[in-house]
Amino acid sequence: MRNKAHILPFPKPGKNDEGPRRKRPPKTTDTIKYFSRNQIKLLRRTAREQAELDAQKGKITGIREWMAIDLLTSTGLRVSEAANLKCGDLKIGYSDSRIFIHNGKGSISGHIIIHEALKKHLKQFLAFKQANGEGTAEDDFLFLGQRGKWTSQAIQQLVKKYLKALNLYEKGKSAHALRHSYGVELYSKEKDLRAVQKQLRHISIQSTLIYADVTEEAIASQIKGLWQ
Repeated sequence: MRNKAHILPFPKPGKNDEGPRRKRPPKTTDTIKYFSRNQIKLLRRTAREQAELDAQKGKITGIREWMAIDLLTSTGLRVSEAANLKCGDLKIGYSDSRIFIHNGKGSISGHIIIHEALKKHLKQFLAFKQANGEGTAEDDFLFLGQRGKWTSQAIQQLVKKYLKALNLYEKGKSAHALRHSYGVELYSKEKDLRAVQKQLRHISIQSTLIYADVTEEAIASQIKGLWQ
């Protein structure tokens, strides 16, 4: 009787035996979610007008919300970074216009540059906090509510509230889309990737390249009047 050959069973493929992994396609402005320049202007104007209305009525909610929205849209800060800002992180003295970010994504800390209008608004907000009995010492948080320090979720909810009121809200396109909007707008100014990288505090320039893609708004502008 012929002996059957002993056949070793093939090992089941493991995670490392599945062949080369497919590379994810690079992100572009077609894959990230961001708002147009006019949409951001509308959001900012609405929040500012609500703050002015609340101030006339002796209310404070709109004043805080406008400060948060101005900060997010003027700096590209992540929601968690805005929630954790302390008054001492604001470097807004004479000839200084910066905000220090502690332990951002990837535990990266560093400064970002802010424009004069935001600097003025931050100074006014600190004065508002003092007038309302809130601390403005170096270790005092910038954003406080009735229950204490604002959380990331609280800022996300207030952004969502304004977006929904303006019919701009889409699932997955909310507070973090303000950061992408800032990156797209900043790059459109001078086409300077290094400046965008520094302001958004990307470790690798590869993360910044998504903003170098051509936006639909840019295409619309370039084809306007074509062949006319």
